[in-house]
Amino acid sequence: TDDLKVINIKSVRINYVNKRSALMPPMSHEPKTWIKIVTALFILKTLRNTTAYGNQIAEHIKQRTFGSLNPNPNFLYPLLRNMEEDGFVTGTWENPATRGKRVYTITGQGLDYLEILKEQVRNKFLEIERKQAAIRQYLFEE
Repeated sequence: TDDLKVINIKSVRINYVNKRSALMPPMSHEPKTWIKIVTALFILKTLRNTTAYGNQIAEHIKQRTFGSLNPNPNFLYPLLRNMEEDGFVTGTWENPATRGKRVYTITGQGLDYLEILKEQVRNKFLEIERKQAAIRQYLFEE
């Protein structure tokens, strides 16, 4: 009888048992959810090594995905706010008086969640790759 914990990241609901076995929604039915999950993983992985502003995080994601994932501010900042509310990251204003740039840092809870997301995204990618291989084999007789 494991305790079931629910994590919400802006309308993304991920259930996991004992912080080890997350259940991710199927990508085919919820592509926006999948993008949020992958972006959250990129955010946590980026912040694991350094603090960063939102624009720096977005640029890092764009570079690491060769432009395939290019989160705009209307997508990224609400996700960062929700991750902050959930305790995965903290954000502090570089200059509180002007509130110009917010610097984000990963938390201990965020580090734990990073490992959960890595496992789940890896499993989803492997599933996608297996399906693509079967389709390629059928269509192109590879």
